[in-house]
Order: sequence, then C-alpha cells, then structure tokens
Amino acid sequence: MSGFDLRSDPWIEVAEKGHPREVGVRDALVHADLFEGLTVTDPLEGVAVLRQVLLPVVIDAVGAPRDRAEWARRFEQGRFDGEDVQRIVDYLDEQAAAFDLFDPVRPFAQVAGLRTAKGETKPVSLLIPRLASGNNVPLFSARTESDPPALTPGAAARALLAAHCWDTAAIKSGAVDDPLVKAGKTTGNPTGPLGQLGVVLPMGATLFQTLMLNMMIMPQGVHPDDRPQWRTGKVADQKWEERGPLGRLDLLTWQSRRLRLIPETDASAPGGVVVRRVVLCAGDRLRGSVQDVEPHTAWRQVERPKADDPPARPVRHQPGRAAWRGLAGLLATAGPTSDRVSAPAVMEQLAGLQAEGRVPEDLPLRVLTVGVRYGTQSAVVEDVIVDEIPLPVVALVADSRVREVVLAVADGAEALRIAANRLGDDLRVACGAEKVPWDRGQRLGDLLIHRFTPVVRRLLAGLQRQPEAVEEAEDAWLLVARRLAWEVADPVLSAAGPGTFLGRAPDQRFGPRLSVAEASFRRALNDILGPASTGTAPATGSTAA
Repeated sequence: MSGFDLRSDPWIEVAEKGHPREVGVRDALVHADLFEGLTVTDPLEGVAVLRQVLLPVVIDAVGAPRDRAEWARRFEQGRFDGEDVQRIVDYLDEQAAAFDLFDPVRPFAQVAGLRTAKGETKPVSLLIPRLASGNNVPLFSARTESDPPALTPGAAARALLAAHCWDTAAIKSGAVDDPLVKAGKTTGNPTGPLGQLGVVLPMGATLFQTLMLNMMIMPQGVHPDDRPQWRTGKVADQKWEERGPLGRLDLLTWQSRRLRLIPETDASAPGGVVVRRVVLCAGDRLRGSVQDVEPHTAWRQVERPKADDPPARPVRHQPGRAAWRGLAGLLATAGPTSDRVSAPAVMEQLAGLQAEGRVPEDLPLRVLTVGVRYGTQSAVVEDVIVDEIPLPVVALVADSRVREVVLAVADGAEALRIAANRLGDDLRVACGAEKVPWDRGQRLGDLLIHRFTPVVRRLLAGLQRQPEAVEEAEDAWLLVARRLAWEVADPVLSAAGPGTFLGRAPDQRFGPRLSVAEASFRRALNDILGPASTGTAPATGSTAA
C-alpha cells in the first residue's frame, strides 16, 4: 500500500484567486500569502486543519513572536520571509516520517495496528458528523451506515483531524492492550476538546494573515516540554491518559482519540487508494482548566465555583443565534462584560495590537464562529453551528467610537427583539389566548432579528472599510431599525381581531387590549431608538384614528 505524504500530497483545501484547490502542508505555508484562506467546505475540518497542523508547524518551526513589535514586523511583511520559509521547509524535511498518513509504524495522528479484541472496524462516516453512523443519523443524510463513503486519503486526513477535535462522547470501542478497557469498551469518554468550546477564529485577507491573527505572542517562548503530537519522541500506542496540557502546542494537537484509518486499493479512485473503514477508540482526556493556553473561545467567570470546579467556563455558541448578536463577548477585550464574559485570547491580543497602531484600521477582518450541539448524553451531533461576520478592527479598542456604536447596535437589536416579543404576547392576551412559551415556535422578535441580520452585516462591513463614517452609520441604523420594526409589527396589529379592541377586560383602563399593546410598543421603540422622526412610523396602525 502506497503512503500519503501530508507535506506534499494535496489535501488542504484553500482558495486561490477565488478558485478552490488542494495543497500539501509545505505549499500551504510557503505560499500562504497567495491563498485567500482555507475554503472551509466543512468548517469542523477547516478549524481542525488550522489548529492541528498549520499553526503548530509554524510555531514549532519558526517560533512564536515574543512581543507585539515582533508580531507586527512579521505581519507587515505579508508573507513568510526567505529565512522563515527555509526553516519551515527544513522542519518538514526533518519530520518527514511523522507526516505519512499510512506509515506502518507511525501513521500521522494514529496508532499503528490499533484493533479491538474482535477485530471490529467501523465505517469511516463515524468521523464525519453530517453522515449517518450508529446512533448519529442526520435528518437529511443521503447515506446510511450500510452505505459508507469511500474517502480519498486527503478527505480521510481532514476527517481524522476533525474527529480529534469534535468527536462525540460516550462509549468507545476498547483497544487491545488498553488496560482501562472493560467488557471490550471504554466509558465516560468526553467529547473532543473543541466540542466543549464556542470556537472563534479571526481571519484576514490571506492565509498568511489568518495564521498571524491566530498566532499568540509568547514572551517566554515555547516551553521545552511543549511540542506537537508528531514530535513527542514516542510512538503513540493503545494506552491513553488523563492530564493537563504541557503547553499550547500540546493542546492544539491534542490526541483525544486513538484512531487508525484502513486504506484500501481501488483502481477506480484517483491515486488508487480509498478509506472506507476506521478503528476509533478512547484517547487522552484533558484535566483541569485550559483557560491559560486556549486561544479560541470566550470565557464566563463562575460566580460561585465549587471546590473542584474551574473559575471560568468556555462560552458555547447557541444554535440559531447569529454571531453578531454575541458582539459583546467578542469585544470584551477591556475586561469582562456585565454577565462576566471575557473575550477569546486571540481577540484580546488583536485589541492590544490595534491600540498600539500595529495593525491597519482597514484590515479586512472576518470572524468565523464554529461550535457543535450534541444530544443524548453528547453521543450524537444534533447541530453544527457556523457563522462568519466582518468586524471593524478598530471596534476592539476600548475607547473607540466605532466600538461604542457597534455594541449599541447589538444591544438595541436585542432590546427590539424583546419589545416585538412583548407586543406579540400582549396581543395574544388581549384576545384571550396564552403567551407563546419562549422556547416554542417562532415569535415576533425572531422574525425581527432575521430582518436585522443582513443590515448589521452591511453596517459592520461598511465600518470596516470606512471607520470614520461612524456617525452616518449610526444614524442609518436608527432609521432602518425603526422601519424594520414597524414592517414586522404593523401586519400583526392590522390583522388583530375585533375582540382585541376592547380586550378581555374592558373595564380596566389599561387592561390588555390593542391600543395598549401598540402604545407600549411605540414607547419601547422611542426608548431604544430615540424619538421618532416624522414619517418613520407607519400611518396605518390598526388603532391610528
């Protein structure tokens, strides 16, 4: 069986001049300035490739910046200079044996000869949440477990890395020679480490910029004991352990599972090799808090932590919630928010760099947010949560007017959502119905937030290009937000039944009725957006007479 060299064989999905292509690790890094970035066909795989391979290779080969000045010098170059390129090339040559996906002794991120007592294997779809496997049956999956895909080596490599990051929890097959196996299984397995987080990745105009934006400054350098999984000095075996990370490189390349891809010869496939089956067993478990070394998630301080609990917990993304609605957490770079949320370390670092003028104000910064919602004791993937927003880099600075306006927009939108929901509830009560439970059905505020999303994206993109136009942007938001609020509210008011005019309690002066509901909504809009200008509210309200 021929090998697959991750250094040179194409497998990393990138965009070049708007077109997708696949490259090896060497090309991805040496020519990082020529690629717009990772194409992120599967966001779980894209995050895994960046964290588990590209970032660790650069840090281990070139070294992390020691201070903001060094970081800025590298960033301003726009590419890896000749000396850094040579270091990367030499490093990959030195680690050649560790980057063979099908090496018989040390396959990349796997355990050679891994097997269960009964020699069982699983379909490779076990590594891909969007495909059916076991209890994980996505609603719109076109395949069943009995019809697994045949992955190319490159696709299998991406799925392998994603499994280390995001794999489901619960029972795993027991590996032969694993001393912790009971009855052929291991229990109590947590999800992959990123499954516990709400991942936040800043991205730039090129892959090089993205790598630098995620490159944490390390004043003391990399600890001598900290190294990526392929340079640990020992061949991975069936035994796993529970421990804390030795440092950032150890955490980024954490081996949360013991895995083995099973290649098959297939003359009809490009390259003649496919992967249909896999062995997946328990892997290393993280112990203690990783807040000091984890760069890609926001944290919420625990108000009264128990004796054995960490003082902060990672903030996870909420399904159905657009990323811009979490701007307060993303921009909490000057200290925790009112609900004790601190920004991800990569965003705090970028804020410090911007405050010192070390990154351009018109940097085309995009923020990718990725998370997973698990179900049934985290044994199945229910949802993959993905969003991407443009973000003015000046908004990260504590005393920025752009920051003030952006946060006011997010806060105002949330307040308008609540006001719209209250209007819907008031109208239902006026006609004698029950309020809609907050967690059931689509409420009026949900529709309004949906209308706001493209407006807020345009506002953020505009402020990114022209941060000096912040006052005009704020004025435009106030006008558009009011118009959209009435576009959502007016049809509901106009369609209210005759019984809502007097309501169910006509003797109560301010009892629930149509006029009271509308007046309350108007007051809320004025409180949130300021007094209405002439012509900004509809003249055809159901009680306008």
